Amino acid sequence: MCCSAWPASFSKTITGTWEVLVDGKVNHVLWYQNNVGSAHPKRSETLEWCIGRVLQSPEWFKFCEKPMRETGISVKNVVKAVEEQTGQPFPHPIPEEIFPGEGNCLIIPLLGSWESIHLLNTMNAAKILDDISKALVPPVPPFMDKVWSLDIQERSATGRMVFLQFDIYDIVLAEHAKDIAEVLPQIQESKRPKVNPLVFDTFNSWYNCPVALCCFNSSDSGTAKPLGFAFEPLYPDKLVVYTLDGHDGNAPDPAAKVSLDHDIFVGSYLMKTDNCAQVEYSDFIYPDLKKYMLDDILGTSTNARMQNGDFVFSTQAVRAGHFEGVRSLPPFGPHELPRVSETLTRAEEYQVFDRPRRRL
Repeated sequence: MCCSAWPASFSKTITGTWEVLVDGKVNHVLWYQNNVGSAHPKRSETLEWCIGRVLQSPEWFKFCEKPMRETGISVKNVVKAVEEQTGQPFPHPIPEEIFPGEGNCLIIPLLGSWESIHLLNTMNAAKILDDISKALVPPVPPFMDKVWSLDIQERSATGRMVFLQFDIYDIVLAEHAKDIAEVLPQIQESKRPKVNPLVFDTFNSWYNCPVALCCFNSSDSGTAKPLGFAFEPLYPDKLVVYTLDGHDGNAPDPAAKVSLDHDIFVGSYLMKTDNCAQVEYSDFIYPDLKKYMLDDILGTSTNARMQNGDFVFSTQAVRAGHFEGVRSLPPFGPHELPRVSETLTRAEEYQVFDRPRRRL
């Protein structure tokens, strides 16, 4: 699902929704992660080279400024990468930012009751959606000699609005999308999106549910931490994976044909089938997060070109191990534009472990 309030570039989205039972209540958990910004082909290589220069010399920026400009790497990117790699504060004075960027945001509808919405803390589990993505890769046919490689802080609430900080995002949870414009001045200026009111009006009328506005600065290119929202669903008989596309700053066009670059998955705590993706998580999952997690899921990668919309899965079918997402516009969208016969299924087998699995 890639909708933003202003033009932006996103790629390689991993997103899904699953059903869990937490403290005796059914919750749907929405997951979302993508690459923010257009990645230069040598970006990762250049960033690693800059990290090496930082560790070698306090004059690192003299050597790195030109390649950083050429590949779209900001000073903030380098500082964050060094601190994550070393586990220590950045060792030198931080130079002036060469890419100050501009504010923008993801807009994510949350089809759940307002009081039940939780942002899950994935700061120490950054790889969970990568692990899910790897589990969805089809097994290598035995006759092919080929190796697959896959190149919260404090809350403060005002009425029915909640502000959160998480990873690169300043997040506004709003009961109604139409109210967001009023509180944008409270978002720090570097992440404050320019506003096209039609975007928020469309979300308000098409979904009629709470939304998460995840604000970021365009200089924060790269992969953000996974976003996970849990909520008691308004429509428990459906698992909705939000893929409505609109990142040119305008309201999503319901008649548009869009190209997908997604790993899409669903699941249920009641699902009992061996024909599924078996996920092994490489991060340690803390108990507060573990109760929202699943080991077994259904899903696939897709680069299809389809009519704009979301994917809707029958919860009952998913519980039975059946993966079929029906392309659909939002609950209150313009349904005079049907999405006839556009579905997402999986033809490939799932990988099977030839050893005992590591489970949560």
